[in-house]
Amino acid sequence: MDKVLVHTTWGPTDPTRAGLAFAYAMKAHSEGMDVTIFLFHDAVLLAKKEVYPKMVPIGPPPIKACMDYLVDENVNIYVCKPCYDFRALTTDEMVETAELKGMDLFFELSKECKVVSF
Repeated sequence: MDKVLVHTTWGPTDPTRAGLAFAYAMKAHSEGMDVTIFLFHDAVLLAKKEVYPKMVPIGPPPIKACMDYLVDENVNIYVCKPCYDFRALTTDEMVETAELKGMDLFFELSKECKVVSF
């Protein structure tokens, strides 16, 4: 099975760019790929239960539809811990399947996956 690592730094400041990463991750998974999504910088805000449903991109499907699919399918959603901590966010605000991780894991995953960046 092909593995893909999707990462983005785009969050609420540009829901359309952020939405592309989520739409790609959903499509890749629905086509049978092993998908991991990694959120950095402002994209970490999309891991918050109260934020992602409000993000409506122009063109791609709503981020809510994509995130709900990824969570329901238990797709790995990793959130940059330093980026999240810097914003003084708490883990109880995150979607159930999201995990705080660092660059070390991203680096290791990138050695074994196709990397797609948005």
